[in-house]
Amino acid sequence: MKEKNTSKIQLAGVMIYFAFITLPLLGCVIQQTGEFEFSISERQIALIGNSLKLGISVTLIAVAMGFFCALFINNSTFFTGWKKYYFVLLMPIPFYIYALSWMYMIKLMAIIWPDIRGYSVSGIGACIFVESLAYFPLALLFILIGMENINADELRMASIYGDDNKVVRRIVLKSILPYCTAASGLICTLSMTEFSVPSMFQYHTYALDIFSVYSRTGNALTAYVQCLPLAVFLIVPVAWLVKNIKQFENKTNMKDKYRLKTSGILKGLSVIAFLVSILQIAVPVLVFIFTAGGIKSVIAEYGLIMEELNTSFWTSFWTAFLCLFIAMIPAFFLRNHLNKITAGLILYTMAIPGTIQAMGLLKIVNMARWTSIENSIFLMAWGCALKFAPFMILWLCVARMRVNQKEFEMAEIFETKKFESLKVKLHLLIPGYIAGFALVFFMTFAEEGIPLILMAPGKEVITVKIYNYLHYGASEMVSAFSVIILSFILGIEVLLVFLWKWMKGFKMR
Repeated sequence: MKEKNTSKIQLAGVMIYFAFITLPLLGCVIQQTGEFEFSISERQIALIGNSLKLGISVTLIAVAMGFFCALFINNSTFFTGWKKYYFVLLMPIPFYIYALSWMYMIKLMAIIWPDIRGYSVSGIGACIFVESLAYFPLALLFILIGMENINADELRMASIYGDDNKVVRRIVLKSILPYCTAASGLICTLSMTEFSVPSMFQYHTYALDIFSVYSRTGNALTAYVQCLPLAVFLIVPVAWLVKNIKQFENKTNMKDKYRLKTSGILKGLSVIAFLVSILQIAVPVLVFIFTAGGIKSVIAEYGLIMEELNTSFWTSFWTAFLCLFIAMIPAFFLRNHLNKITAGLILYTMAIPGTIQAMGLLKIVNMARWTSIENSIFLMAWGCALKFAPFMILWLCVARMRVNQKEFEMAEIFETKKFESLKVKLHLLIPGYIAGFALVFFMTFAEEGIPLILMAPGKEVITVKIYNYLHYGASEMVSAFSVIILSFILGIEVLLVFLWKWMKGFKMR
């Protein structure tokens, strides 16, 4: 009886989730009058090719850097325990931080090579640079988890019969391949549906073209239908992600780690990848400090963005809260029914650009005349939740898989009071909830496209403000803003770490 009730609750939660993510599309269908346009021209095929070139290039670079950096961290004697996850501090860095880094780097290189200035404002090179650095920490996280699950005894035995470089090629690469494939699927999907970076550097992609179709026609249903070709190409990376997610159920090897002593090119590439993970935030901070006009300028500019920071914070907070609320039950359902069809249905909106979902949401809000929502930050939070809810489900599903299932069973068997087992389960799951909340919070904080469509008058977020200043060429002010943003993000991350430790009862080793 208990299992039947649990199944009903999970099914109800999944149905609510489906209603939540399909509401914008339903609104567009109801509101549609006349015929909608759908066409695939040679130009659009070329744009899909541009999206593929960008997505594949970014995926290959991010995963390669992630592998070599994970190899360095895993073999390090310093980066142990919680310290090996230092790179998660890089995950919430907004795209425009890396975009500014690219522009300043081009300016410095132009002293030696003046012709390179042309690459600072347009082209695929800038997009690859920005997105590779932005998604590098994500690939590193996936691959590091994979390396932690490799049997240390197997590595010791293999090292007897060959040098450690050969062990990396023969065993480590083979063991982490599913994790690399899962990371590749996620990064490629994110890159091909990304709107802001290509628009920033005037690189025309299919996702950007869909946005222009809506701007030109004002027809949200047409924009949805135009997503179909993109969704077809994204079947493969999403399938990679779903197929390999089961690998994350493996538990961390608690034995002493065997640290491989790599040499030659392999060691050199590992060191370079590790340095990139340090320099990708250290260099922007230093550059912004020197180009912001001094500490007085930074303090003065804080007053100009204080309101936007507040708006971004609460928009991100409510987005994360809504995603956590809507994703908890579907994540449990996905954990118990982990097959391609179920996962594909739950995660299909990952293949739809978030800006398209935002357009559909705006249509249904206007049609229903929900002016109270339309004039508040909750509309932006709702729009961002439509994009990030599948990622929250994916995260919570993996977090549930990483928890020892026997502890859940033991809690139910030895339960003496009502809801006692529920308290135990919550204690085991809360770290995953906190991490998922933080992940969506920071992804929303860095989001630009959705707030650009949904923000109410007087409710501008910081990403849109900085995006506008970038186009005006106010470099000193943007640098000052970026210093404030990085400090703000770091402060929130420190608070979340303390919250994590308090909730989990974690003690530093």
